[in-house]
Amino acid sequence: LLVLAYWLAGDRLRDGLGLPGSGSAPGKGTALRVATWNLHNFGEPGSGPEPDRSRLRERLAGLEADLLAVQEIHDLAALQALLPNYTLALSEHGGRGHQRLGVAFDPQVLALVEPAREHSELGMRGHVRPGLSVYLRAHGGGPDFHVLVVHLKAMRDGYSLRTQQWSVLAELARDLLRRDPDLIVLGDFNATGPAGGTPQAEIAALEAILGPLGLRRLAASEPCSAYWDGARRDAWQEPSLLDLVWVAGLHEGLDAATQVRSLHHCARHHCQSFRSTDAYPEPDFADLSDHCPVVLDLAPGRDDDP
Repeated sequence: LLVLAYWLAGDRLRDGLGLPGSGSAPGKGTALRVATWNLHNFGEPGSGPEPDRSRLRERLAGLEADLLAVQEIHDLAALQALLPNYTLALSEHGGRGHQRLGVAFDPQVLALVEPAREHSELGMRGHVRPGLSVYLRAHGGGPDFHVLVVHLKAMRDGYSLRTQQWSVLAELARDLLRRDPDLIVLGDFNATGPAGGTPQAEIAALEAILGPLGLRRLAASEPCSAYWDGARRDAWQEPSLLDLVWVAGLHEGLDAATQVRSLHHCARHHCQSFRSTDAYPEPDFADLSDHCPVVLDLAPGRDDDP
C-alpha cells in the first residue's frame, strides 16, 4: 500500500515539501531569481496533446521567478492567464514556425527602464526567431541590467545558420554592453553540435565569440536542460544541454561559484536517460515540455553602477 501511495502521489508530495529529487525549485529567499523555459509550442492549435494547464500553472508558480524568459509561445492570452501577476512582453514575430519568445516579470520586483526591443536581425530575414531584449531595474536600489532572450536555429543541420546567428548575437550584446555593463543573455541556444561534431565543441566555439565581450557562461548544476527521443526511438529519452545562461557584470549578485539549476525532469533524473510512455509517462516531460526550466539566483545587493 505504501508503494502504491508513493507511485500515485509521491512526486507531488516531494514537490510540495521541496525534497531532493522532486525537481522543484528550491526556495529563493531574498535572491532575485531569473529563469528561462522553452514551453514547447505552447498554445499552438494542432501541435499535439494540450499541456496540462493546471500542472503548468503550479510549476510556473513554483519557480518563484522574478523574471522568466520564454520560448515557443503561440497563445499570448493563455500564457498571461497562467501568469496573472506578471507583465508579459513577447516578440511580434517567431520565424517560419511562428514561435514567439519574450519575458514575463514581476512588476512588484522589477520595473522597465525602456520598452522591450525586438531584434529582427537575429531572425535571419525571417527564417528563424528574432531576439528580444528588455532593460530592467530592481526596486529598492537593486541592479539595472539588460536581458537578451534568444532561440537559435534548431537541429544539427541548422549548425551553419547558427554560426551566422552567433556573429549577429555578438554585435547585439556588444551594443547592449555599451549602454550598460550588466547583461544577461539566455534562452534556447540549440547547441546540438554540427554533423559529426559534439555539443561541447559547439559551446566552446560560442564561448570563443562571446567570451571576449566579457560574457561568461554559467555552469549548470545538472549537465542538461532538455530531453529528446535520441537515436533509439523506443520511448527512451536522452538528455541534451540546449538552454544556456551568459552574464556580464552584475558583480553585486554573482561570484565565481554561481551556477544555474536545471529543474523538473532534468533534476529528478539527474540528466540520465529515462523511459516515458503513454502508459507510464514522465509527467513534466509528457505533460508540459521536453525542456526543463533553468534558474539563476542573483544575491541581493545594491546597484554597483547607479
